[in-house]
Amino acid sequence: MQPFIYDFTDPQGDQDWTNTFVTKLLATHKGNCRSLTYLYKILADELGAKCWLALAPNHIYIRNYSKQIGWYNTELTSGTFPTDAWIAATGYVNTDALRSGVYMDTLSNQQSIGLCIMDLAQGYIKQTNNYTDSFVLKCCNLVLQYHSVNPEALLTKAEALKRMYLKQQGENNPTAQTTYDEMEQTYITLVKLGYREMPYKTYQKWLKTAKQDKEKYQNQRLKATLNKN
Repeated sequence: MQPFIYDFTDPQGDQDWTNTFVTKLLATHKGNCRSLTYLYKILADELGAKCWLALAPNHIYIRNYSKQIGWYNTELTSGTFPTDAWIAATGYVNTDALRSGVYMDTLSNQQSIGLCIMDLAQGYIKQTNNYTDSFVLKCCNLVLQYHSVNPEALLTKAEALKRMYLKQQGENNPTAQTTYDEMEQTYITLVKLGYREMPYKTYQKWLKTAKQDKEKYQNQRLKATLNKN
């Protein structure tokens, strides 16, 4: 069977949003961190094997738990099991983000579905470039009901409110100030949570490092356990 691998061609779906879909991954066996982890999660759930999605800046990976060794990470972009320390040190994860749970925390099934809702919102934006008809804002608010520190939902909400404010201001809409205040508070929340976005070029370099220097960040305890078995 052809292996599933990371696709370095338009991995963020900037040219074609369908490049981020699980259906594209199934058809071509090439995907990005989103589609690879989604498929892993789907298959694990169908088999009754527990696993959890986790976030890092511009990235999604898998968290697993074993009674024998405890928690460990599964990185599908490189097919390895990196340590928490490596993910934090190389992935733009600061101490505030760890404390707040915005990154590197396990997501519940409801919170994982929230990621799909944000995919829907992003797809809508790419097709319509419309932030101001309330659809994007409704998606963000729904996700935040179940995952109040979801960084993508907070950032997209802030961007939607910014565009709504500019539109309302141009129309002399009396609700413009209220929209501005909500936008400002959303940006402040992101800063307090320790949100950071990894630059695209840095992310590309990180991906190559993850594939080329696997032994440097492997979970050695897990590796030893697998070798014994």
